[in-house]
Amino acid sequence: MLDTLVIGARCAGATLAIHLAQAGKRVLAIDINNLPSDQPMCTHWISPYGMALLDELGLGDKVRKFAPPVPSMLFGADDALGRLQYPAGSSPSCVRRTDLDKLLLDAARAAGAEVRLSTKLVALIHEGARVVGAVVETDGIREEIRARIVVGADGPHSTTAKLVGAEEYHGYDAPRAIYWAYWPRPAWFQNDPRYKGGAINCNFGDEIIIVFPTNHDLLLIGIAFPREQLPEWEGQVLKKLQEKLQNNQYTKPLITEQSPVSKAIGTKKLRFFFRQAAGPGWALVGDAGLFMDPSPGYGITDAFRDAKMLSLAIIKGEDNALMSYWRQRDATSIDLFEYARSRGAPAHNNPLSRLMYRKLASDSMLHTRLIGVQNRERSPLAIFDPNEVQEWVMQATSRGEAGLMEPLMAMSQRSQEIRAEIAFRQSLHQQVCNARGER
Repeated sequence: MLDTLVIGARCAGATLAIHLAQAGKRVLAIDINNLPSDQPMCTHWISPYGMALLDELGLGDKVRKFAPPVPSMLFGADDALGRLQYPAGSSPSCVRRTDLDKLLLDAARAAGAEVRLSTKLVALIHEGARVVGAVVETDGIREEIRARIVVGADGPHSTTAKLVGAEEYHGYDAPRAIYWAYWPRPAWFQNDPRYKGGAINCNFGDEIIIVFPTNHDLLLIGIAFPREQLPEWEGQVLKKLQEKLQNNQYTKPLITEQSPVSKAIGTKKLRFFFRQAAGPGWALVGDAGLFMDPSPGYGITDAFRDAKMLSLAIIKGEDNALMSYWRQRDATSIDLFEYARSRGAPAHNNPLSRLMYRKLASDSMLHTRLIGVQNRERSPLAIFDPNEVQEWVMQATSRGEAGLMEPLMAMSQRSQEIRAEIAFRQSLHQQVCNARGER
């Protein structure tokens, strides 16, 4: 019998397999696709914390070799822009999934995990309420595989989640659609003062513009916009994307006199959610259990984080350890989820946000706090001091700046709701810890 059967062998599943195999567990990871293959619904962004997690697995330098570190990111809204410079040795990377997924799969095999590709999950095997294995199919041949734990790492439309009836909660429909394509990276991109070889993730009007320098000398360039504008894009996605990018001062120079090397890629409709992440004999990890707005680029990093956390729970070998993993994931993710939600909201670009971005752009201490968020050392709620924000608003209002009070009141109310939700999720985690005799 296997210790763990992992359904899905991309970022979360392959990483989980590496951790478990390194711990001496017998692991089989399957994937419906013939990997490595591209994963188009991905910004490829790996934060500094994500790179540190790869370093723990001995894979960080391998990623840096084919996807050089991203030195900085331009952030902000409209004319309130700033550049976040990453410390030397603690930079993000932006890796095409064909390369990253291959690296992870090779590492899983090298650690001792078995990997089967072009293999799909057909059904789960139960003994009473407990999952004890699965029926999988390869080349039309079905096989029963028994495992102590079956883990769904099969993405937001997880078959595993459907088969176990994992409850969704704290969910909402994405207010934006997203389209992007790949362009050749100009030779001057690295030294041009507008770019400095870095990424761009900024609001302009009601749109979010992204530029991510990825490997193979390419730039992922795209736009997220309110979904009600989708009829304007119907039947002319690439043309509309190029039109929009030509109208932006930062993207126009990158696409002028260059043709994209890919078709336009994107999504019209997403749903973001938490799902119950553990039950008798099963667990969910990665996008299968937690799927958040991609605007801040948390997805790959959180897949690495949660795979590591789940591996520790599986190694402990107790059902309560799996429950603890689920509740800990929630308690440590609500603030990130809600930050991503606010970042992706069409109303994000408002006078208060622009005021805060101007302060963030000019204050090195706030830069340090933002780096701390990306390193998972600080909550996004702790970048700004609420009392300082209120003082900035009063000063700006006295100078005649308008439109600040309404978003301030909304932000204050929302912050209270988020903190209450965090406290609730922490209490659920503590209940599990108490039942296990832990602090």
